[in-house]
Amino acid sequence: MIEKESALYSQYIIDGVKYDATPAELLEECMRMTGAIKPDKSPHADIVDESTEPPVTTFTYDNGRDSEYLQACLEASQEDRTFRMLYPDTFTRQRIAYALIDRLWNQGHYRLGNLEMSAKWSWNKRPLGNMAAFYTSAEAVNSYLFDLGVRLCECTFEECDQESAAWFEAWLPEREPEEDDDTQEVTFKSSPFESRHPWISEERKCPPTLKDDPSSWIIYIPFDTCSFRIGGSLLAQTQGRNGGTGPHITDPDYFIDCYEVIRELVEDGIIMAGMTVGDGGLATAAGKMCADCGLDMDLSGLMASYQENDSTKLLFGEVPGVLIQISDNDYDYLDSQLILQDVAYYPIGHPDPEKSGIRFLKGEKNGVAGILASLLEQASEGED
Repeated sequence: MIEKESALYSQYIIDGVKYDATPAELLEECMRMTGAIKPDKSPHADIVDESTEPPVTTFTYDNGRDSEYLQACLEASQEDRTFRMLYPDTFTRQRIAYALIDRLWNQGHYRLGNLEMSAKWSWNKRPLGNMAAFYTSAEAVNSYLFDLGVRLCECTFEECDQESAAWFEAWLPEREPEEDDDTQEVTFKSSPFESRHPWISEERKCPPTLKDDPSSWIIYIPFDTCSFRIGGSLLAQTQGRNGGTGPHITDPDYFIDCYEVIRELVEDGIIMAGMTVGDGGLATAAGKMCADCGLDMDLSGLMASYQENDSTKLLFGEVPGVLIQISDNDYDYLDSQLILQDVAYYPIGHPDPEKSGIRFLKGEKNGVAGILASLLEQASEGED
């Protein structure tokens, strides 16, 4: 269902270029049924706007302040984030990825292709660039959901006088389409990999905080192959900055591989605890997960793999992913499953019940851990 709002059904002229598809038409392309959305034939004035770009910045973050940055992000992560207008494509893809990953921790039996998603925009239409950002956001929903094989079940757009925001939620559909429906189902790339009898519960399969097992491992798995960048991040927001390059989340196939292998590990009870890596990046997720214990976070494997010397980018760049805890006895099994799917993972330490807080270690990684870390080679790319 798409709520009939003029912003959804209007034609858009952005930077002097008129776009053929309305946002409603873009969003319908990733819904379960084509033809379910009837055209709105009432007249709508064209929406004319200009796109905005992040300013070039030479600002650099101080690696020595990573612990201070973490506390700022932990506090800011308690509040809903407003839409990052300078990063509409990236921010939309991040919100979709976070919503899907959050469902990994629920009890159930399903696959990514079984899920459907709802989208809601609360939008201030007046500032320059806001409507261009909304159109880009609708385009991102169209391309990313279709490539992931996740259907859109409903979306709404409402005007507001405050800062704009967007929410996405993933869940199993409540009912199957009626057989006599004259609409036609869209074919998605992941549909052959759907479970025949999926189910999901509100209850979590594994807790979000670490269990008291100092021999267990904490593993980080990013769900995209993009480089880590700070632009548009929660860290940048807490420091009163927006500029610079944000992460380019453009590898849905890798996301699917990561998602399915972690989903199976959760369902099989291999994962002792799990946390979505979202707003605030790896460091903020670790801070939440280690609320009742300490952690010496070893970044060496991650830094070696990405050929990145700036720990702040790796800690606070918001590449969607997961932090998981597994027992030492299950390490070899997890290793075999992830390597089988060509999924890169990074052991970052063990919980320490005798300590509190996180200490960041940035030494060199050698041996087997170095080989594992190199699975995801990335070219070094400086912040703009």
